[in-house]
Amino acid sequence: MRRRWVGEDLGQSLVEIALSLPMLTFLLLGGADMARGYAVQLAVQDGARAGAEAAAIDYSPTVAKAQARACDEMGRTPGMNVSTCPNNPNDPAVYVTFAQPGGAACTQPPAVTTPCYATVEVRYTFRTVTPWPLIPHTFTIDRTTTIRMFASPD
Repeated sequence: MRRRWVGEDLGQSLVEIALSLPMLTFLLLGGADMARGYAVQLAVQDGARAGAEAAAIDYSPTVAKAQARACDEMGRTPGMNVSTCPNNPNDPAVYVTFAQPGGAACTQPPAVTTPCYATVEVRYTFRTVTPWPLIPHTFTIDRTTTIRMFASPD
């Protein structure tokens, strides 16, 4: 009688594991994708800030220098493909503009009445590791940073 009870108990545990294992796997993979997405979002934000900051404090700012600094900063995040950045216009795309508040071109040198701002926009398409059913597996992350410059661009 006791043997039969022990055997039934083992079968029940096996069924419970079989039912809960797919859910645990789904949660683990979903959590990993969310963590990767958050890390990439922070990297894009940091890249935009670093590019704008590099342009703002440089005495001879250029678009190429700001793009290179933004790509440099994003390259520190594992899993981001920045090997062709900024030459690849797709991922990540780094756009740099130098303008006054009204959109006019910067004057040389910028004055208190005519400030010049460096704006860096970074766009990156994030792809999940697993294509989830009913959920899009690609997301576009974009961040923009604007900082007042000390010198006008060449």
